[in-house]
Amino acid sequence: MTETLKTAAGRYYTAEVTIGEHGEAVYDVKRVGQMGAFPVGTFVIHPDYHAFPKVDGLVNIQFGGGSPTDRHQRTNVPVLGSASLPYVVGHQLVNPADLVDETSVFRLRDLAGASTGTGTSAGGATLNTSARTADLVTALVRNWQARDDYDQLTATYTATLAPQRAEAIAKKADDLSCKIMSIGERIDELTKQRDELPATTAPQSDDITPDMAPAVQLTGQILALQCKREDLIAERADLTK
Repeated sequence: MTETLKTAAGRYYTAEVTIGEHGEAVYDVKRVGQMGAFPVGTFVIHPDYHAFPKVDGLVNIQFGGGSPTDRHQRTNVPVLGSASLPYVVGHQLVNPADLVDETSVFRLRDLAGASTGTGTSAGGATLNTSARTADLVTALVRNWQARDDYDQLTATYTATLAPQRAEAIAKKADDLSCKIMSIGERIDELTKQRDELPATTAPQSDDITPDMAPAVQLTGQILALQCKREDLIAERADLTK
């Protein structure tokens, strides 16, 4: 399928769009100008790849086709950069909620450029490169979200994360269990210390209040740990339900 895109900055592109086996949309993009059309590169778009996203609804833009994890194993890496760092490499997570109107564009953070698509180290992209890339990426994401099969594509990709998510849930649940057990042991230690304190006597100075008594201080620590343990138990229950 061929798409025609006009960006917020007024640039024109065409894109051949194919769908990958995991529901990712692969855009092979060309820039259209007065001198004709010339290739830009491949962009792969899909939802956030994290098992537990820090922010809901993020979209991942991969620069170049091929490996989702190793940029040096990618093909057709986009050329949108400067003469010294012409290739845009890596990936970006963007939030569609940032697009508040038709002219707004994403703000790309820590965009990387390289002298070759693969095989060389990356450096920070220039401001002009970031602006040009953000302009195109915004148009691509808008197009992707407007697809008739958008819901199906996102559902397919999310389903591929199920094994990764299950593994992450198990690991996080184990970590929580260890923390709960550790807190329980600390509560037992503090309780024993408190119970073994000598009988309290009246304060020897007006500057010493009852709340400063060792037993009271230990009780405060115990209660704080009990609250923390309850929070972790609730988090583990919510995680594994």
